[in-house]
Amino acid sequence: MNQMNIAVADDALDCAQTALPAQSSASHFYDTATLGSLVSPVSEKEFIAEYWEKKPLMIHRGNPGYYGDLFTLEDFDQSITRGRGYIKTAEATAKTQAKHFGAGAAALERVMTDMRSGHTLIEDGVHEFHPKLGLFCRLLTQNTGARFQTNIYLTPPNGKGFTPHWDNHDVFVLQVMGSKHWKVEKGRRALPSRDQNIEEEGREFRGEVDSFTLEQGDVVYIPRGFVHAAECGSESSLHITLGIYPNMWDELLGAVAKAVALRDESLLMALPFGHMHGDGTQIVNRLADVLRKASDPAFLAQVLDQFRDETVKRVPLDIAGQVTSFFRATELKLDDKVGPRPGLFYTLRKGEDTVTAHVGSRAITFRDFFGEALNFALETPSYAIRDMPGDLEDDVKLVFVERLMQEAMIIRK
Repeated sequence: MNQMNIAVADDALDCAQTALPAQSSASHFYDTATLGSLVSPVSEKEFIAEYWEKKPLMIHRGNPGYYGDLFTLEDFDQSITRGRGYIKTAEATAKTQAKHFGAGAAALERVMTDMRSGHTLIEDGVHEFHPKLGLFCRLLTQNTGARFQTNIYLTPPNGKGFTPHWDNHDVFVLQVMGSKHWKVEKGRRALPSRDQNIEEEGREFRGEVDSFTLEQGDVVYIPRGFVHAAECGSESSLHITLGIYPNMWDELLGAVAKAVALRDESLLMALPFGHMHGDGTQIVNRLADVLRKASDPAFLAQVLDQFRDETVKRVPLDIAGQVTSFFRATELKLDDKVGPRPGLFYTLRKGEDTVTAHVGSRAITFRDFFGEALNFALETPSYAIRDMPGDLEDDVKLVFVERLMQEAMIIRK
C-alpha cells in the first residue's frame, strides 16, 4: 500500500457518498452484506482488479455508523461467557500471550487482570456462535464462494497486542469502536501457503512503511504476506478481523489428480523400483500421457462440479429457527410468502432424471420435473407458493415447499 492507494479511497468517498449502503431499522449491514458493501465506496470491480491478493487498501469513510450494530462492546462482554470456552490475551511490549479457559469467576478475573495491564483481549471464531456475525459470514460466502471467519480484538488505551507479523490468509479489519494506529509494509514480504507462519526473527519492519489510523466505520484490507502491526493511542479499540479462505488453484489441481487416480487404478500403485536412478524417461512419458488425458474439458468440468460440491460441505447449514418452526407449525397456504434462507450456500446438479441440491453436508435429490421449481425456490428472494413455476399441481407445490422448509433451505417471509 502506498499513499496513492489511500488517496484513491478518499477520493472515491468524496464522489460516492450516495453509494454507501443506507441503513434502516429493517435493514442492517450484516443482513445485506456483500463484497461491494465491504469495500464501498471503492467499487467491487476496482477492488478485484487493483487490490485483491495484490496490495493493501485502507478506506476512510467518515461514517462512524457504517457497520451499525454488527458487533458492539456489549456483544463482546456477553460473548466472553458463551463463546468457545476460552479467551486469549496478548501484549506486544512484554511479548506475552495467554489462553484463559473457562467462564467462571476465576477465569474471568484472570482475563480482567490482563486487560487492566494493557493486554488485548481476543475471541476466535465468533461467527460460530454469534448470530449477526454468522449471517454476515454466510452472506459473504454466498456472494463470493470463499469462506469467511471472524476474530474479535478489544484493546485498552495505549495497548499493543502483537509485534509486526504477516498472516497466511487475506484479512479485512473492520473498526467497529474507537480507533487504532496501523503500520503496514509497502512491499510484500511473502506469499505464504496456509500452513506457513512467520518466523520469530522476521517480526520487524523492513523498508518503507505506511502509517494510518482506522476510525470507527473504516476498513483496511491486508493481503497475506504483508507485515503489519497496530496499537492504540489514548482511545480504546474494538475491531473485527475478517479472515478470507478462498478455494485455491493448487487445491483444484489436487482434486484433478485425485479424480485421475480414481479412474486409473494403476496410478494408486507404487512407482517402479529403481525410479531414483537413470534419466526417468519412462516415468516422464507416463506422466505426460496421464496429463494429456486429464486435460479433456468434459472430465475437468466434472471434477470442477465435484470440487464445488465439496466446498459446500465445508460451509455449515444455518438451521436457526428450525425447532421453533417445528413446534409452532401452521398449515401452509398457497398465498403464504416464502423464500430462501439468508446466506444459503448450495449447488444444484442435474442427473438423467433427477436434480440434486447439495447444501451443508447433505445431498437432497428430487425428480427432474421439480428442477424449474427448485431453482426458482432457491433463487427468488420472496414469492407466494402459488407462483412457483413448473407443471405442478397446487397440492404438490405445498408438499414441495414443506419439504424444502424441513431441510432448512427456505423459510417463511
